[in-house]
Amino acid sequence: MAAVLLTACGAGPGAVVPAAGPTSQGPLLPPAEEVRLAAYGDSITQADGDVPAGELGAGSWLSTAATDGVVFAGGWARGGATTADMLAAAEPVDADVLVVLAGTNDPGAGLSGEQTAANIRALVDRVGVAQVVVSAVPPRDAAPEVAVATNEVLADLAEQAGWVFADPMAGVREGDRFAPGMSTDGLHPTGAGAAVIGSALRSTVLEVAAR
Repeated sequence: MAAVLLTACGAGPGAVVPAAGPTSQGPLLPPAEEVRLAAYGDSITQADGDVPAGELGAGSWLSTAATDGVVFAGGWARGGATTADMLAAAEPVDADVLVVLAGTNDPGAGLSGEQTAANIRALVDRVGVAQVVVSAVPPRDAAPEVAVATNEVLADLAEQAGWVFADPMAGVREGDRFAPGMSTDGLHPTGAGAAVIGSALRSTVLEVAAR
């Protein structure tokens, strides 16, 4: 059963709590050994960097997630990418944890929820990382129900596959839309929003790696 992790709660498989950054119990300390993070995504991950080349832009959540003992080991992202595009680009990565933040662009490309899930399953198989985190997608202010439906698909997929489903978007969301100041256009996070997302995902990655 999928778990949605909270940094300091010590949640095990089956726990369903919102992903978050440091809590009142304190932030996670850097691990004794580096945790290698792989990531596949779209513009939310690519932002102003070049993920395939290993260049993490300040506007990407990766620039916050891959810090203090977490290192970026490889992956792929491109603006506008669908899960089909990610699957086509997928290659094996030597990493401890794989984060997939995907699905935002699938509905607009005519891909069904079933196709999104199948593409992510195939991507994970091809990348070959044992520990997998499937992230919620960010809000879509112009059509919030689309992001909500996509996240339901992703949560169900993670549960069925035995992966972790994380909702780092809780920190940038108000209702089903972006919170004030967290988005540039109702679809992409601001730099501050990307940092919130990255901090939450870093916490989840560290918890998963410590299992």
